[in-house]
Amino acid sequence: MKWILSIILFVLVFVSCKEDGSVKIGQDETFDYREYFFPSDSLIPYIYVFQGSHNPLDEKFFRIYRLQNDRDTSLIVERYNANFRITEGFTHNLKDSLKLTDYMIVDGDGIKRKANLLSNRTFPLGPNDISYFVSDFPGPADSITMIYESKKSISDLNLTKVVMGDTVDAIKLIDSVKVHLVNPYTKASQTEVVVTNRYYAKGYGLVEWGSDKLNTHYRLQKILSNDWWAEFAQGPQVKM
Repeated sequence: MKWILSIILFVLVFVSCKEDGSVKIGQDETFDYREYFFPSDSLIPYIYVFQGSHNPLDEKFFRIYRLQNDRDTSLIVERYNANFRITEGFTHNLKDSLKLTDYMIVDGDGIKRKANLLSNRTFPLGPNDISYFVSDFPGPADSITMIYESKKSISDLNLTKVVMGDTVDAIKLIDSVKVHLVNPYTKASQTEVVVTNRYYAKGYGLVEWGSDKLNTHYRLQKILSNDWWAEFAQGPQVKM
């Protein structure tokens, strides 16, 4: 039955591309998108702490670090919840427009799973570009596959944000997300649509995001060292 799921995935990406004419509309040479992504000059991990505006105890941690070897240079972004449990892991190729080379998801049983990537761009290259990220992975039940479809575009290039007391240039991204729950055996499916505003600041990367539908809003509150992480956050994380 895997061929059924493959057809569904192909149709999703094809329709998304057709809606906007192209997966990659083009890069504006006057806009350096890398300035608005996470800093990538450190091999030592650093940790972003995001705090929920509606619930200060609701924290999200991003652990960010660079990998470098003879073949490529990658930026790793690991996402953790308030209990220091890892939830996702993204590997971005710094030499190829920040495209994803690997995406890891943690399922409901706490097991790390490598997700399938059908479209691997998570960050637009300029004001006229649209990035597509489509991935599928096991859903909450054995018979269900979850398909995550994200379409990002820049809606504002002329913003400023106060980030930990520092006023910096920022951009606003509109992230249109569709989450499909698909049963490849019965062909039954269910789709949830969420639009999230994401703000990226020059020299920082992602500093704020929120969704009215989900009643969520997070803002970067502090940046911690890997020493802090090793002392306070390390321990049993997930089953391997």
